[in-house]
Amino acid sequence: MTDVLERRADALAEKLDGLEAAMAAEAEQGLPRITRLETEYLRAVTAAELEWVRAVVEDLRAGSLASSKEQLDALAAGSAQ
Repeated sequence: MTDVLERRADALAEKLDGLEAAMAAEAEQGLPRITRLETEYLRAVTAAELEWVRAVVEDLRAGSLASSKEQLDALAAGSAQ
């Protein structure tokens, strides 16, 4: 699971770099901020997701977000009643 999340974090970081480059290029063109709002929004959402994914990876590595199949089975069995 950590491997998949780390790949997701890498992809998000790359996307974030691209969005920041696009914002810088748009600003250099002298365009008003209103024309960059969509890019700003996408940058903010991407940055938030990246922060969350990195925090989950950190928790998994630290063992504070570990669960076993047995724990999940017990939880599922309890909610089925």
